[in-house]
Amino acid sequence: MQKIKSKYFVLIIPILIFSGISIYIFSLIITTLKFDIPKNKKSRATKYSYVISSSDDKILSKLSHKFEIENNQNQIPLFLKNAFISSEDKKFYKHNGIDLKSISRAIFQNIRSGYVKEGGSTITQQVARILFLNNDLKIQRKIKEIFLSLILEFKYDKQQILKLYLNNIYLGSGAYGVNEASQIYFGKLIEELTLSEIALIAGLAPAPSIYSPYQNIELAIKNRNKVLESMYLDGYISLASKNKAIEEKINLNYQTADKFLDDKLLINFILEETDRIIANKNDYKFLNIKSSINKNWQEKAQSISIYAGPKELEFALLSIESNTGKIKTMITSKNPSINEFNRVISSIRPLGSTFKIIPYAAALIEGIKLSDKFEDLPKCWESYCPKNFSEDYRGSISLLESFKSSSNIVPISITKKIGLKNIINLANSFGLGYEQEFEEFPSLAIGSYGDNLLNITNVYSAINNNGKIQSPEIIEKIESFKKQTIWENKSISKKILDFKINKKINKLLEKSVKEGTSQAASIKGKKIYGKTGTSDGNKDLWFIGSIDNLTTGIWIGYDDNKESELSSGNAAYLWKKFISEIYKIPIKK
Repeated sequence: MQKIKSKYFVLIIPILIFSGISIYIFSLIITTLKFDIPKNKKSRATKYSYVISSSDDKILSKLSHKFEIENNQNQIPLFLKNAFISSEDKKFYKHNGIDLKSISRAIFQNIRSGYVKEGGSTITQQVARILFLNNDLKIQRKIKEIFLSLILEFKYDKQQILKLYLNNIYLGSGAYGVNEASQIYFGKLIEELTLSEIALIAGLAPAPSIYSPYQNIELAIKNRNKVLESMYLDGYISLASKNKAIEEKINLNYQTADKFLDDKLLINFILEETDRIIANKNDYKFLNIKSSINKNWQEKAQSISIYAGPKELEFALLSIESNTGKIKTMITSKNPSINEFNRVISSIRPLGSTFKIIPYAAALIEGIKLSDKFEDLPKCWESYCPKNFSEDYRGSISLLESFKSSSNIVPISITKKIGLKNIINLANSFGLGYEQEFEEFPSLAIGSYGDNLLNITNVYSAINNNGKIQSPEIIEKIESFKKQTIWENKSISKKILDFKINKKINKLLEKSVKEGTSQAASIKGKKIYGKTGTSDGNKDLWFIGSIDNLTTGIWIGYDDNKESELSSGNAAYLWKKFISEIYKIPIKK
């Protein structure tokens, strides 16, 4: 009986092992066959190639779109294809996903060393690793890679596999795919690359950090020359073409006179707006996108952001051309090249005293005069007892003087006199109260509710535009590859305030800058209309101001809502610094 049990036990073990391996292989097959290319997280999908320019026709960014896997018409440029095949996988068109000779050599070397020393990977194996695995140096990972490569060759043809590879391979400096490498290293579309530049990019594949031209240009050129030599020996290029490419001087993107903006958040916002505009119109493969951004102003504003207090304290700036609604400057962070959060659009913060312009405007609409008196004294509304800044009270005070001193008592008195609904309705007509819905609480009048920098700046821009509000736009025109206009910005305004009322509001704003809490923004000899704002604990520091036809808003604060030791006067001063830079006005420090 014991012998029979032992026989069964001996038979069961191989069956279990075989079953386990079969289930594992089956799961690999299912995973690979179900793989959805568009959802691949390592590939930042772009539907079209694009060139984004500034309002004065300077290039801000350009990028080729990823190769379309399912579209046979979307061909890989010949030199690009041959450069990678010659340098990375000479037998690419001959093998079925794995090169047994290379793998055997690699296994022998790895067994001798006791760890994965040599890869022997084909392009297909690299695709398997990039899409499904990691760079873990273990034999188990290599086995998985081989199985996945065989399945990939079954699912896709060679051109599709090569596209997957070129779309996703990491080539250093944050570039995933040859399209991003072309942009980052040379500031070009793929079709604009020379043979020399293609060879340099292909030479990055084995070790992007080692061969990066930004880290070691001599080593990058040496590896480029190896790729060119390999292409020549494989018959892909002539001797003359090889020699010409070797002699070509490498001009990297950062060395060009007109550098791209290193601001992915701004570029992404422009592309999101482009997608919104062209949605469902056509399947465009290339777009010329002319933005409203002034590149010079953008760069000056970005350089000013470093003055906004401690390193962790964040900064956002937005400038709007008041009579058109065109966005001329958008700074989303002190470090937009590495930052992931757009503080102009996505950050919803208490508006503080910048919101007070709404109850004062509502008061003027209801017939209250600038000279009418209000009591600026400590007061409670039921259990709500607001205080003025520094607990400074002025007794009987005119509407004009109360705004100049940024009273907290008077705006709430106004709401009690004319009703919170009137305040909310006017704020809504200006585009406020949608990011964070207003409720009828007295603290609303002094900016306890939140909104973003874009919306509050646009309120002041409308006041600067004689009470006519525009929809803020960052794109002026979109054209096809052949320069045919697809879309053009046509300014449409909506009247919010009567001219006489608007004039009185501007008087409030001018007084605030000349004599009130916003004096840090004052520039001698210039008419400036603006208002500071501060939330509790100085967590949010605002200044929104207009000069000529330009309205600029600034926000300073910590992302984690920590209290600040600065004041809204710092925001006002940075506004003045920015304006003095772009208008070349000398100011005293």
